[in-house]
Amino acid sequence: MTDDDLVVRARSDREALAALYDRYYPPILRYCLGRLFVRDVAEDVVADVFLHVAKYLPGFDGTTETDFRRWLFRIASNGVNAHLRHTRRRQELWEAAARSRRLPIPERASAAMPMFEALDWPAVYQAILELEPRDQTILTLRFFGDLAHDEIAAIVGATAGAVRTALSRTLDRLRARFAADKETDVVPQGQP
Repeated sequence: MTDDDLVVRARSDREALAALYDRYYPPILRYCLGRLFVRDVAEDVVADVFLHVAKYLPGFDGTTETDFRRWLFRIASNGVNAHLRHTRRRQELWEAAARSRRLPIPERASAAMPMFEALDWPAVYQAILELEPRDQTILTLRFFGDLAHDEIAAIVGATAGAVRTALSRTLDRLRARFAADKETDVVPQGQP
């Protein structure tokens, strides 16, 4: 059976749905952790995501695994955004993440671990917090969900070019912020 057949079969077959769940739980959890930073909260959102999938999959009109993946990440993005909107704990989540200096690292980043460990995570969290929700979504889908620009575009309702542009501008803002922070840390010669 192909991956696309699995998606179609999952509409009426519990075993096929379980196989999709097993396949997609880890990346959806990683994405939600990248947005929420607190494992218990992320797990709650992921549980809601998969309950939504189970409820609405019979009416899902996609026929490919790519369609399913985009739909799933769109549901996850909406779930995370709803959670952040409806909770007063948003600031607390970021502060807790900054205090613990913990961030879920994408699997592909494990080779660059020393670079990730050298970052000033509280400053990174604060910078991400100050981004618009749409920019936060695009950034975390790209770097924590490891999604391609066209997949992100389908999730956020934009074109791949608009996603590339938004991501580029967001990264430029973050680079500029950290470059400015570094410059203020430098003491001019001849001064104590």
